[in-house]
Parts: sequence; C-alpha cells; structure tokens
Amino acid sequence: MHVYPSQFSRVYEEIKRTSLSHSNCKLIIFVSCLDIDSLCSSKILCNIFKKELIQYQLIPVVGYSDLKTHFLKLDDDITNVIFIGCGAMLDVESFLEIDVDSFTLGEIDDKQDPLSKLQSLRRKIFIIDGHRPWNLDNIFGSNMVVCFDDGFVDENLIQEKQAYNKLVEMDDQEASEEESENESDTDEDEFKEDEDDEDIEIDGDLEIHSDDDELTINRKRKRQQHQYKKIKKQRRQEINKNEDIIETYYSQGTTIMTSTTGTIYALLSSIGETSIENLWLSIIGTSSLDNHYPEVYDKFHPLFKDEVIRLNPSNSVSDEKTADSTVLTMDKDYHLFLLRHWTLYDSFFYSSHVNSKLNLWTEDGKKKLHKLFAKMGVSLAIAQQKWIYMDIDVKKNLPFIFNKYLPLYGLEGIVREGFIRTFGFTGQLSAMECVESLTALLESDKRLLNDNKTNSLLDDEEEEDDVDDEVINSRIQKREKIWVNNFWSSWDALNMTTVNTNNQVTSIISAQSNFKKSKGLDLLLQGLENAKKIQTIIFKTGMSLLERKLIKNLRLYRLCVLNDGSVPDLNIFNNPLILSKLGSWLLENITELEFLNNKNSLKPLVVASLDVASDTYLVIGLAPKYPRGMNNSEKAKLFQQQQKKKQNKENEITPNNDDDKDEIDKNAVTTRLNTFSVAFQQVANTSGAKVRIDSFDSSVIEIRKDDLSPFLEKLTLSGMI
Repeated sequence: MHVYPSQFSRVYEEIKRTSLSHSNCKLIIFVSCLDIDSLCSSKILCNIFKKELIQYQLIPVVGYSDLKTHFLKLDDDITNVIFIGCGAMLDVESFLEIDVDSFTLGEIDDKQDPLSKLQSLRRKIFIIDGHRPWNLDNIFGSNMVVCFDDGFVDENLIQEKQAYNKLVEMDDQEASEEESENESDTDEDEFKEDEDDEDIEIDGDLEIHSDDDELTINRKRKRQQHQYKKIKKQRRQEINKNEDIIETYYSQGTTIMTSTTGTIYALLSSIGETSIENLWLSIIGTSSLDNHYPEVYDKFHPLFKDEVIRLNPSNSVSDEKTADSTVLTMDKDYHLFLLRHWTLYDSFFYSSHVNSKLNLWTEDGKKKLHKLFAKMGVSLAIAQQKWIYMDIDVKKNLPFIFNKYLPLYGLEGIVREGFIRTFGFTGQLSAMECVESLTALLESDKRLLNDNKTNSLLDDEEEEDDVDDEVINSRIQKREKIWVNNFWSSWDALNMTTVNTNNQVTSIISAQSNFKKSKGLDLLLQGLENAKKIQTIIFKTGMSLLERKLIKNLRLYRLCVLNDGSVPDLNIFNNPLILSKLGSWLLENITELEFLNNKNSLKPLVVASLDVASDTYLVIGLAPKYPRGMNNSEKAKLFQQQQKKKQNKENEITPNNDDDKDEIDKNAVTTRLNTFSVAFQQVANTSGAKVRIDSFDSSVIEIRKDDLSPFLEKLTLSGMI
C-alpha cells in the first residue's frame, strides 16, 4: 500500500506503538550505503527514535543481495522494518521470500481502512525511497509493505492502477475456472462456471432444458462452446492490453523523483518534530541530488528556505555569534568547487560547470580562463592564494564581479542563494560543501588516496593469473566492507553539534585516552581534503581521455572503457560514486563541445572500469545531459528533435498528435529517465554473460572481463537505448 503526507503521522504512531519494548529490539532500519540522501534520512530517523526511547538497529547495505542476507537473519519478533533509499523498485514480498500469512494475526478485510490493516500484521515493512518507477506490487498489491509517497501515485498512476487491478482480478477468475474445469469433465459444467461470472452474459436460448431433444441439446452445446471461446478470446485481448500498459510503465527507464530527506522532513512536520538540526540534515540530503537531479533540488529549495526563516527568524549573518552557536542562514553561495576551502583559481579550474563551458581540457580553454580573470581584474597571483588569505575587499566584491563578467562566457548561475551553517567560532560550511565532504568520505579508500597506487584488495594476498568465482566473491566482499566502514565515517561526520553540556568530562576522557577518533567537524574537514584529491584525479583522468580520444561514438550511445594502463589511477574508479562522477564530467564536456559545434546531439554514455582484483568491469550507464543554462522550452524542442531522429533510424511511423508530444516533452524535461537500467537487465538475460546486477541503482552493473565486449555488442544491437 502507499500513504500520503497527511497519513504519515498515523503510520509513525503505529511504528512507535509496535516498536516500544524494554526487553528487546523490535525495529530494524536498512539504509543504502553509498547515498548521502539516505545517510541523512537515517540520521534524522535515528535521532527521533532515540528521543522516543525506541530501541533500533541500523544496518547499512551495499546492494540487493546484502539486503536479502541481512533480512533473512532477522529474529522472528522484529515487528517493523524500514528501508531507506532502497526497495521502491523491488517486489519486496517476492524477492525476500516473505510468507505474509505467517505474519497475519487475523483475517484482513479488503474494505477495511488501509492503515487499520497494519494492526492485523505482526510485521510491517516501510519503504522511504526516491527511486522510480514504483513497483506496482508494493503500492497496489501488498498489505504488508507500506510506501511513503508524496502524492505521485494517485496523480500519475491512475491507468497503471486500473490495469494492475484488472490483471489481478482476471488471474483470480482464470484460477477459479481452471479449478472448476478440473472438477468437471463435461462442457455443461464448464459453461455453468462461466455463467456465474458477472462479465459473461448468456443468451436464454442457449440454456438446456429437460424437455429438449438430443438434436437441440447438441446444437445448444456447440453454440455454448463457440460463445465460451469468443469470451476467452476477448478476455485474452484485454489481458494483453493491460499487460502492455504495465510493461510500458516498467520499461520507461529509472530516475529519482524525490529526496528521501524531503519525505522524512514531511513526516517530522506531521508529528511536530521539526528543528534546525533536522532541517540542516534534510537540506544536505536534498542538496546531494543537485548535480544529477537538479529538478528535485529546485522543487525543495523554496520549501526549505521557508523553513529556515520560520525556525530561525533573524536569519542574519551579522547577528552576534557565540562559541556554541549553530546558526542556519540563507546567504550567497557559489556554484564553484569548494571555493571557501581552496584557491579561487583551483575552484574555477576544477568546477564541472566552468570546465565544460570553457573546455579547460584544451589549451584554448585555459587561455579563456586566464582572460576571464584579467577581465574581472583579479590577478593570477591573487587567484592562486588560499581563500582565507585573499584580500577581504576582493572577496566582498566577487558577487558583483561574477554577475557582471561571467555571463559573457556562458557562466550564468555561479552566484546563487545557498544554505550556510555556522559552527560557533570554528567556521562555516555550506550545504553543498558538506555534500562534497560526505561524498568523499563515502568514496575514500585511504590507501589509494595516500599515493599508494597498488590495489588495496591485493595488499594482503598474491595476485593470481587465474581467479575462480570464490576468490572474486571474496575480493568483492572486502571492497564492500570498505564501503560500509566509509558509511560509518560519514555517519560520525554528521555529529556536528558543538553544544556539549559535559565539555569538562569529555576533555578529561579525551586526555586520558591514547586513541582519539575524529568526529563531527574534524571529519568533515578531512572529507574536504579528500574531495580535493578525488576531484583532481577525476579531472586529470577526464582530460586525458578527451585528449587521447578514448571515448567511442557509437550509433546509440558513447562508450569509454578504462583498462589497466590506460589511466594511472585505475583502482580508484572501482567505486560507483567516483566512476559516476567521471562519467558525468565527460558527458558535460562532450555535450557542451558538440553544441558549440552546432551538432546538438544528445547521447547517453556507458563507462566501464576494470577491477583487476576481481577480474570484472564496473559498468555505469548515464542518461544524456542537457547543456547547463538551457530552459525547459529549449529542452522540450531538443527532445522532440531527438525523438524524431530516433524514430527515423528505427523506421517507425508515429501518429501526428501534438497533445501526445506535449505530454512526452513535459515528462522528458521534468525527469531524467535512464533507460540503461532496463536494457542492462534484458541484455544480461539474453546474452549469457556473467553479469552481477546488485546495486540499488539498476544502471550500475558488474560484468566479467571476458564478457564485456559481447555484452556491449548485444546492447548496441538491442535498440533499447
């Protein structure tokens, strides 16, 4: 089932009622391990449960197999399970092999209030996830699974709901008819079973009476059989029609439609638990979607702005600060990479926005950047100073200078309104800076970042020429353990509250301890340094790939394969977050370059990186990106052109229906559908390649080294991109 924001408070009360226990833990929270939005959501929920004295266990999971392994180990007395950042696209009951009847306390009435049905179940599963499309079995066919929805289902899935319910109804009818046919061997019994079906109307002339002669009976039975076949044919056509609707729904591609922190904050609003701390975590989580899904961030930005003003009415950076103040304000922010923690020059050079617009990977692009600084009246000597040491007058005038000169180079939107958090006298961080820091903490394998270029998974064992499946699985598990450890580092970094009533006690404990673990702001600052290293590696690698023309332009998509020896830092790209960053950087630069040359081509990108330790490729499929600064009407026009080109290539004739086109264009502009998620699954099923599809992002897969080429060939011929 699915619930709306107006029902969130009732669901929370049910979770609270069935989770409170003095003896054991009854609540389990599974959270997607490599996702900032999910990390912040779980942090907010755990803070609320602590306040309510509810025992819980938080389990970060890397993928579907990890989720299933942990779920099947749950104790029988667990009453509530929450999935954060995962589960929306999965048939939960089927995948986790759940026998709903074994958790049912009493008979469930279909006419009963959906939320009241929860009290009839001994265990409930709650899904808070922004991935789409929703699995229809979860939202329409399950009483045990509760999906937190923002109203999208009832507004946009009316046709799919009707098709789903009709198919379920027809399945029940066919099962009933098969059972009846097994019990009766006569045609008359078959007909009587149909006669009870309210969808079938029987002509009275076909009824067999006791006074009918044998010839009349035979004639009526033949007509009955003919009508029965006709009705079955009509039913089969209706089934096919509804199945086509469902198939079209699932094959449209995947995207993220909302932020989980936004959903969690709606829950907090309904139960009266909003606060500056929870709002800050919600802003960080939603800000993490800005790079890949800017439409989601833009949707929540004005709502969070209103909340900042409501919870912090003064909202002035000039207010008097104290050592323990943690003020959240709206202020000017910069769409430049870690400007307040780097030099002005490096921040420009390593920002994706600037890099793609100026083509900084070329010599002409670098000359443009130097010319830009000259026009702004900022010398290279000043631009290469650390931000904190820069002339205060230059820093104050930067917003005016940027707004005057940057539009000349197509760099609109560099200065924008952002969310800034003050940590006493220690310093300030913007939400975007926190996102970069937390992402770096999730990505980091410290042995690779500390100038150790050897594969960290092979440090403790000898490299083998031939590795079997058992060795590969062992190395994959080691890699995933690193990701889980990184999750807990990011978790600790979110403990940013500087107010501590036991400062003296804490200081004494820290002084007596030989081991001091970094927490809160210290970890965030460490993450910022890691982010700089990772960003530098991504840009150097991307520039090298473009200069050497290692991105192949295929018929349906572009392809970039990172092999051993092709890039110096290959091992670092075994993390899907870092590989996705590289792919996004390449897409932005290629798109801007092609539009500069009036090619106006939008193609998706496949990036594959070899993992030497596991003898596999990590493969990511990225949806095409529109050039930065393009408005919705331009996007719609471009999308129409792309659709026409695709239809011409496939020799398809489409009806000239402007209304349908307008509808398609709106969806194309407001969502970023990734069709690789569907294509990868279908090609994996038909190609025979050894493919591991385990990520919560279904456009991320792992494939055996020898199977990559035939897999990509099948993908190209499939025509599903």
